[in-house]
Amino acid sequence: MSNLLRPVAPDTGRLLELADWAVGELGAGADYVQVFAESTLHVKVECVDGEVLAVCVEPRDGLCCLVTKDGLWRFKAVAPSQLPALAGWLGAAGSAAAPPWEPSATADGFTPLAAPAWSVPDHPGSGPAHTIRSVEDFVCRNTAVADTNGVRSRTTTRTLRQRVEATVTVHGRRYRGLNRWLSNGAEERAHPGAHEISRVALEHARNSAAAVMTGRHRTPVVFGPAAAAGFLHELVGHALEADNFSLGSDYITRLREPGNVPAALTLRDDATVAHGYGSYAIDDEGRAAGVTTLLENGEIGAPLTAMRAAQRGGHRPTANGRRQDYRFLAIPRATNTVALPGPDDPGRLSEDPRNGVLQVGCLGAGMINLSTGEFSFAALNCSYVTPAGDRVPVRDVSLVGDALATLARLEGIGSDFGGDNVTCGKQGQSLGIGIYSPSMRYAALDWSAG
Repeated sequence: MSNLLRPVAPDTGRLLELADWAVGELGAGADYVQVFAESTLHVKVECVDGEVLAVCVEPRDGLCCLVTKDGLWRFKAVAPSQLPALAGWLGAAGSAAAPPWEPSATADGFTPLAAPAWSVPDHPGSGPAHTIRSVEDFVCRNTAVADTNGVRSRTTTRTLRQRVEATVTVHGRRYRGLNRWLSNGAEERAHPGAHEISRVALEHARNSAAAVMTGRHRTPVVFGPAAAAGFLHELVGHALEADNFSLGSDYITRLREPGNVPAALTLRDDATVAHGYGSYAIDDEGRAAGVTTLLENGEIGAPLTAMRAAQRGGHRPTANGRRQDYRFLAIPRATNTVALPGPDDPGRLSEDPRNGVLQVGCLGAGMINLSTGEFSFAALNCSYVTPAGDRVPVRDVSLVGDALATLARLEGIGSDFGGDNVTCGKQGQSLGIGIYSPSMRYAALDWSAG
């Protein structure tokens, strides 16, 4: 494919020089200084039905300065034009001229696919007419971090994410199907082809249009590969982010009690996954990435931390300080949520001769109340397997329940494995995370279909 990412030597040395300079400017007026320097280029190309609809090119260049002074944390986002006045933020005179700002992020190696490549032609008898909307997001992100404790790090990430939304219209009502692909890294990753990405999205849309099952139900639910990790990310992962963990809510307190998480489940946060949407070499505070065990042998592990959260709660540093860009503080965030495979035959997980089984392809919007553990999530690409084994498409699925009661109903972990890339919001920051897992079956969950 012509638009796969190719290795480009990063020029982050100047960013590190700028971060060092800013630490020097602020160091005399503060007890601690951390500077995050960024030069990012985001290119977004949107196409509809074989034609380019919009092209957006957004550079993001600046510094994030975090200091402690008089026992208080202070934060300031600084654009390149504001560098000469940086020292004045803390009431000091500047000691040296800022190095010239030379943005280093480029779109070298990225060529958008031709708009017609995303099209799936209509064929007689193939179903209702459809619309294909594609979005290519290419991000070249160069960063550097320096602080008064001796941290000096720099890195480059180059991410290409392709998303397709297919829409079919039947009797005046529109039905959607989604699909996506991601490459995050310098080495090339096999590409399925734009037509194949669109075809799968269109298949999901047509299945949704054909769905007729409605009402409320209580049956076993099988989350497919990756969807199971997405579910656990919401139920457990957010609770184990240190700023949430330190709240000590009733749900989080009960989650920490022995016996409240399945002993068969092993869950990790792993920033080193190849091509993971949340993968990186260093976090946004300059610390080397690693792997943190969240659940194992029926016990929860260490919470995910950024620097301030680790200090405040007395937790082990885990290099999970992430930020949307230089205009935001780094906060504890998941990277790639990974659940390990189990012993069960994936095909057998979807068998139930009494109530049938709901199969979930991926999660949509929703939330968990970290005070009570109550959750509500939309589910996409779903089907219902009847007691007789027939597969029926289901749309507009909502899952509701109590997190601890749901975890207690885990009754099967498949031997298969798969991954996906999703975006996750927290405190006004939207970041990419990877989700990787086998299929998992839960007994007697409540769900409704529209």
